[in-house]
Amino acid sequence: MIIDFHTYVGASMLGQESTEEELLQNMAENQVDISVICPVKTTDPFFERQNEYVSDLQRKHAGKLAGFCRIDPNLGKDSEKILRESVQELELKGLVLHPWEETFAINDKKVYPFMEICREYGLPVLVETGYPWLSHCFQVADLAERFPEITFIMSHGGQFDSSGYALTDVDHVMDRHSNLMIETSGDYSDEGIENMPERLGYDRLVFGSHFPWLNTELEIYRIQRANLTDEARESIFYKNALRLLK
Repeated sequence: MIIDFHTYVGASMLGQESTEEELLQNMAENQVDISVICPVKTTDPFFERQNEYVSDLQRKHAGKLAGFCRIDPNLGKDSEKILRESVQELELKGLVLHPWEETFAINDKKVYPFMEICREYGLPVLVETGYPWLSHCFQVADLAERFPEITFIMSHGGQFDSSGYALTDVDHVMDRHSNLMIETSGDYSDEGIENMPERLGYDRLVFGSHFPWLNTELEIYRIQRANLTDEARESIFYKNALRLLK
């Protein structure tokens, strides 16, 4: 079984697009059983239409697609209302935050009210991580320390730094904050995937592809080729995700 914890669906104003049909075809071709789908950025700054679209797909493909809502923390009370409606009315399963595209620091105080809502409803929070000054893993860790009841999933192995220096930063925060998890897409280093189960156990990583920006087949292969036990690989591919989506 494979659960892809990081996909997007819709036409982004920033130039990438994936349709419902393309997503489902990609899942079939790569034997992905369930995908977590996130809204793309459009000209609607409040993400209301995008969240509704994701919710509609979740209902249409129940058991195959799980929707996360998206908000812009810069829009304050309006976004708080949208987040609550996304849970209560749209029945979405988590929150995705994109500090780069919405231009905010993940540990800014303006984010705190949304975390209070996530804590209230028990929502996991997927953070597009690795953007300097906005969502470095230290900044995500600062937020995780303030809200220890929330599970935060750091995308892309928690870093984008191809030099490898940020891997030590990721290790540092993962060692100190048990409510941090890592999503694997774009984590270029086998070392980053292999070492964490050995050091911290199997329950801290989830597989993700970042479809359509990255190649799902390659992302799956990177987990398959990694030097992992069968138990660790199963945990990464689906068991840990099932726990978050319950």
